[in-house]
Amino acid sequence: MGTYERKDHYYRKAKEKGLPSRASFKIEEILQKYRIVRTGDWVIDLGAAPGGWTVILSKAVGDKGKIFAIDLVPLNIPLKPNMNFLQADILGAETESWLEKNLGKHQVPCICSDMSPKLTGIPFKDAYDSYLLGMKALEVAKKWLRSGGSLVTKIFPGEEFHIFLKTLKSHFKNVKVFEPESSRKTSREVYVLGLEFRRS
Repeated sequence: MGTYERKDHYYRKAKEKGLPSRASFKIEEILQKYRIVRTGDWVIDLGAAPGGWTVILSKAVGDKGKIFAIDLVPLNIPLKPNMNFLQADILGAETESWLEKNLGKHQVPCICSDMSPKLTGIPFKDAYDSYLLGMKALEVAKKWLRSGGSLVTKIFPGEEFHIFLKTLKSHFKNVKVFEPESSRKTSREVYVLGLEFRRS
């Protein structure tokens, strides 16, 4: 964190609302602007811990929807009936088996990724590691995202950013870059949305 003061407006607001992190407000902003998740949807939530996105996505899909959350570390929230969680690597064999068991041949309308690398403070390295995670999220989308679906992924722009955008444009009809108001002012993060997936 360095000298950054965590307890800013959105940090305090998350605590007041009993949310696991300020990240909840980021996905709220995205859902309000782009309407990519609807009641009854099944959504894959990558890099879900501590659960900020999972909580909001769970509300968005409602009782008839399902969230399939995956992370290397545990969630810090109680699981609701429409939440499913696996602690594992997103591209590991365990995850593949878990998704196949839960989804069968069901492809989802939305995949969300708030995955972040372990930050080193070296901008080009953090950006490159973030790019690699974005590409991992795309690999999951190629397998489990239905035609016309949406992918949301966090990335720290660097030299590879234009490559990432170009790659997404080859798979999605529209690609948008969004900077949530609730992101920390010191953060370089942006969220890239691939809209209307073209399944080959």
